[in-house]
Amino acid sequence: MNEKVELTATKDTKMFYGWWIVVGSIIGLAFGYSVIAMSFGTFIKEFETSFGWSRGQISFGSTVIGITAILFFPYVGSLVDKYGAKKILVPSTLLFAVTIASMSLMTSSIWHLYAMCILIPLLGAGTAPLTYSRLLVSWFNKRRGLALGIGLAGVGLGTTLVPLIASYFIGLFSWREAYLAIGLIILVVVLPMTKFLMRDKPADMGLHPDGIEPQAEQKASVAQAPSDKPLIGYTAKEALKQKTFWLMFGSFLITGLTTSTVLVHLVPMMMDRGLTLQQAVETFAYLGISIILGRLVAGYLMDKFFAPYVVVFFMFGPVLGLAAFALGATGHSAALCTALIGIAIGAEFDVMAYFTSRYFGNRAFGVIYGYSYSGFKIGASIGPLIMGVAYDLLGRYTEVLWAMSGTMIICCVLILMMGKYPVLPSRAPETESSTA
Repeated sequence: MNEKVELTATKDTKMFYGWWIVVGSIIGLAFGYSVIAMSFGTFIKEFETSFGWSRGQISFGSTVIGITAILFFPYVGSLVDKYGAKKILVPSTLLFAVTIASMSLMTSSIWHLYAMCILIPLLGAGTAPLTYSRLLVSWFNKRRGLALGIGLAGVGLGTTLVPLIASYFIGLFSWREAYLAIGLIILVVVLPMTKFLMRDKPADMGLHPDGIEPQAEQKASVAQAPSDKPLIGYTAKEALKQKTFWLMFGSFLITGLTTSTVLVHLVPMMMDRGLTLQQAVETFAYLGISIILGRLVAGYLMDKFFAPYVVVFFMFGPVLGLAAFALGATGHSAALCTALIGIAIGAEFDVMAYFTSRYFGNRAFGVIYGYSYSGFKIGASIGPLIMGVAYDLLGRYTEVLWAMSGTMIICCVLILMMGKYPVLPSRAPETESSTA
C-alpha cells in the first residue's frame, strides 16, 4: 500500500508513557554494565598499590570483559527478541548488583580479577544499551533519534557519577567500600525501577508508538493479533550477508578500539602527569558530560539529517582529542580533549541502535544489535590491553595515541560508504521459522 498514512494525535493529554521508558533508561544505564566497564580505569592505581599488579595485567581484565561480551551479547540479543526486554532486564540487574558488590571481596590473585571480569558482562549483559535500545525503538518511531539520544544519555550520566562516587568512597574508606556502595545503589535504586516502571512495548498499555494513533481505516490492522502482524526488516542471517552490515561493524570496531584507550587509561594517565585521583576523576567527568551532549545532539540531528553525515562530523572529535593527548595535554586542554572524545562516544551508541533499526529493521533487532555491539567490544577489548602493554614497555602512551588518532579517519570513511537507507522487507512471521 503506497498511500501516505496520515496520523492524528491521541486525545489523551497526559504525558506519553514512552517518556517514562526514556527516564527509566537514563537511570538504568547510568549504573549499567557499560558504565562499570568504562569506569574500570578509576581502580587501576588502587589495584597497583594494593596488589602490586602491573598496568598491563590489570588492563587485561578489561580485555576479558570485552571478550566475554563479544561471545555472549549476540545470544542476549536473541533472548531479548524472543522473550522481550523486561524479562531479561530485571534478573540481569539483580545479578549485576550482586556481582559488583562482591568486587569488594577481591583477593590478591590476578585470576580472581579475571574471573570477576568474566562475571560482570556475563551476568550484567541485560543492563547494557542493547536491552534499553530495544525498549526505546519499540516505543518511538518518528521521534526515535531523540528518544535514543535522551535515553541512552544515561551512560554519559553514569560515566560522570560512578567515578565520582567511587573516588569519594576511595578517599573516605577504600576501593572495596566503593564497589560495595555502587552495588547497593544498583540493588536499591535501579532494580525496583526496572521491575515496576519498564514496559516492553506500547501495545502492552493499549498505546501506539510516539503516542500517535492511526486513523480509523488503519485501526483494524493495528488491532490485529501480534502473531498476524508483518515483521519489518531482515533476519540476522540476511543482515550478515550485506556489505552495509560489515561497514557498520568495522566502524564500531574502530571506535571501540580508539575510544577505549581513553576510557580505561585516562585516570592513571592524568595521575602520571601529576594530578591527584580526585583531579583525574574530575577530568574523566568531562567524558560523561560530553557523552550526554553527544547523545542529545546526535539523536536530534539524526531525525533531521542523514545519519551517516551526522556521525562522521562527530567522529572527527577523537581524531583531534587523541592527537592532543599524544602531545601531552593536561589541565584544561585535557578536559577539552576528553570532551571531544566523549561527544563521539555518545553519538556512537545512539548510532548503533539507529543504524540497526534503519538499515535492517526491527525483525531481528536484538540479534543484529548484539553483533554490532560485539564489533565495538572487540575493539574495546584490544585497545586497553595495547595501552597497558605499551606503558609497561615504554613507560608512556604517546605512540599508541598517535596511531589511534589516525585510525579514526578510517572509521569515518567506512561510515560514508554505507549508503542510503534501504526499503525494508515486510513479511508475515509464519514465512520463516526464526529471525536468526
